[in-house]
Amino acid sequence: MNTACSDVVILCGGSGTRLKTVLRDRPKPMAPIHGRPFLDLVVNHVISHGFRRIIFCTGYRGEWIAQHFSPRIDIDAIMSHEEIPIGTAGALRACRHALRSSTVLVLNGDSLCAIDLAAFITEHRRRNASATVAVVPADDRSDGGGITLDSQHRITSFDEKTRGMYLNAGIYALESMFLDQIPERTPCSLEHDMFPALLGQGIHAIITQTPVHDIGTPARLDAFRTWMTTSVEKHIEKGAAC
Repeated sequence: MNTACSDVVILCGGSGTRLKTVLRDRPKPMAPIHGRPFLDLVVNHVISHGFRRIIFCTGYRGEWIAQHFSPRIDIDAIMSHEEIPIGTAGALRACRHALRSSTVLVLNGDSLCAIDLAAFITEHRRRNASATVAVVPADDRSDGGGITLDSQHRITSFDEKTRGMYLNAGIYALESMFLDQIPERTPCSLEHDMFPALLGQGIHAIITQTPVHDIGTPARLDAFRTWMTTSVEKHIEKGAAC
């Protein structure tokens, strides 16, 4: 598969209400991680798997994202800015005119799950699914919502109030026919509105054991910074031992 021809959408329009106490001047995905924005890590993971054309769905303080990524020459960066919050699905619908590929890879700009993105798209197409969601085994988080699967790994329920066996990892492969069902100029969410309403149309899950790092709260942001420091130190120690 030629991933360079496949569109990637990164959803980064949220206001980051829970991080306002530590990020007063910038959008959540631009939170500094040891001198670089968190969104850099997401984008670099995307391009490491061959993707180049990236649509950034921006909102609150979107100029930070435009100014940082538009000059990059290793990606084709397209900005889709929303003046008022329209939700994750609404943001996708708003950038529909900019999408060229029939299959679109969608990621959240405030979380990182370092799976093989090219393999994820390939498996999505093999299953002939209208939408595929990366999921991870549930942990003790209470704000992720539960996902239930059948024996064929088709998703049978999304429940934001019940802890299920799996949690959403924030990575999706979506077909154009799915995107076309999102109402225009109407605020709506992928997770709360579109996925639950279209369960009968073949929404599949791919299970991964790869950890999901999100920076949605001050505690999680601090935890990720610590994890990054530890990872770098381990990498240095491994290099010194060789």
